[in-house]
Amino acid sequence: MRVLSPQEAAAWCEAHHVALGLRNLPDRSGADLMFEIPVDPQKRVHLVNQAMEAFRHESLFLVWFDDWSVWPSGQRMHVFDRFRMSYGEKRPLIDSPGHLFDGTEIEDGTSFVTIAALFLWDCYVVNPGRSKLLYLSHDEYGVTKGVDLEDRVKWLTIVS
Repeated sequence: MRVLSPQEAAAWCEAHHVALGLRNLPDRSGADLMFEIPVDPQKRVHLVNQAMEAFRHESLFLVWFDDWSVWPSGQRMHVFDRFRMSYGEKRPLIDSPGHLFDGTEIEDGTSFVTIAALFLWDCYVVNPGRSKLLYLSHDEYGVTKGVDLEDRVKWLTIVS
């Protein structure tokens, strides 16, 4: 895993043909699916596990956090800071919100995205070319592109 500043994450996106949209974050347009993030934490973990399977065979994928302090009572920054420290990262999240994983690090990437889902943080997961996109919102919805959740998560609530 390589941890990136916002500028480095944006540069990676531009170099890997990932269009940037609002606030210089990955563009979410053209999503295939919009869904509700479940209230139940076990279902959130299952949802992330299933969604991240789409990235299992990618040579690289970027996990980029945003808006992590919208619901302070529902998060525990100490847990996340200590988790990142176990990877050698000591900078504050605001200075280093991008996390670049290679194809052998799917379990690591999935763990990072799981924390975002449990804490209801905005989180983008994209591959080079943005043929696959997972976005989780603090507003308790998500969107995907190129990620088959409808067949993998039978209880998923689709938003029309």
